[in-house]
Amino acid sequence: MSTSNVNNSKSLLQEEYSTTRSALYDDNHIDWGNETIGEWSTFRPFVFVKTHKTGSSTVNAMMDHYTERLHIRKVHKFPPPFIGGYPGFMQNKFVFFDNDDTTPELGSMCQNSACEFSAINGHFRLNLIVAKSVMPKRAKILSIVREPWRQFQSSFNYYYAVKGNQIKLGEKNMFGSNCLPYPYLQLAKGRFINVLEYLDLAYENLTQSIPYFFRSKNPQGFDLGIDPFIDNEEEIEEEIKHLESGLDLIMINEHMDESLVLLKNELKMDWEDLLQGDRKALDYIHFDLKSYSERYANFQHFFKLDLILYRHFNATLWRKVDEYGRERMNRDVTQLRKMKELDKVMNSRKPRRKSSTKNVDLEKLFYSIPKVYNETYLIDILYKKLKKQANRIRGNLAYDMARYMVANHGGCPL
Repeated sequence: MSTSNVNNSKSLLQEEYSTTRSALYDDNHIDWGNETIGEWSTFRPFVFVKTHKTGSSTVNAMMDHYTERLHIRKVHKFPPPFIGGYPGFMQNKFVFFDNDDTTPELGSMCQNSACEFSAINGHFRLNLIVAKSVMPKRAKILSIVREPWRQFQSSFNYYYAVKGNQIKLGEKNMFGSNCLPYPYLQLAKGRFINVLEYLDLAYENLTQSIPYFFRSKNPQGFDLGIDPFIDNEEEIEEEIKHLESGLDLIMINEHMDESLVLLKNELKMDWEDLLQGDRKALDYIHFDLKSYSERYANFQHFFKLDLILYRHFNATLWRKVDEYGRERMNRDVTQLRKMKELDKVMNSRKPRRKSSTKNVDLEKLFYSIPKVYNETYLIDILYKKLKKQANRIRGNLAYDMARYMVANHGGCPL
């Protein structure tokens, strides 16, 4: 194709992009109420609970763009990627804020109700009381969930098959402060297995004594503050009812575009904020669990909490869509999808560099890990990791955080 033809094609795309964007901001198209078209008169403070392997990284990136564009003061992730002492419930004294520069002031923490943030965006275990105590009363509390079997497969492939094979053998901090690749390495003993075989192992052998056990036992309910081991349906429904009373929106991975339109409506975001979070999903073999009757039954029991949670909030999403208006939603989703496709063409981003995979001998790795250790040993290891990541951390705070994280199954022996 000649240079002139290329330029003409790009010019046409730019014109189409501009037209699509104009349609999204057209006050005849959208009921803007009393707000200013294209620019919202006020920022809506928010809490986004980033659940694991649910598509939350896409939303997280959008929220980061949103806060950075408006220069909003937000909570700092420490130790990355966690907030507030994860996997323990979020605690005030472990909630830090970002300074104007890129270095967090780890001695500046929220110890009382006078400390107030504008945005919390990351991985933490939801404590509604704490979250509300450090945020303005009008703050929106949001999260996202995914169909549990899809989430289970994604988590296994990410933490074990991918991250497990990226570990650098012999390093002192091989597993990081987030203990990759537990609990998969512990249960599989480093063997090469598929997700169905891992489900069998988890169903029979998973206990709370294994670090990060909750990655394989109702992890979405766990992140949202519910005991992952409850299996009484009445108790589960009661927990979900309590949870729902404190939340403004739970997005659904399988209905992402509808969820994003509702998110924008909740936070009064700019449409272009929704174009910032494109994240490529991992490629892996998907298994149809219903083809394996016994395993299907086991999963229905083992993940009862997450299955009920997902069904509940999926229904809630569509009630919100009805409130928004089905015709209006269909129109906005169509426009958003068109805008996203055009954005890919007009603003083609460099592909993310693939992490090198060294095909680590996971079985050898498993047998090199200490099998007998006590809590003090785990605290000491995690404490050293925390101090290494932030040598400015104040007083005994690093030790207190290490002890809290280990007490909540967040410590591992390497």
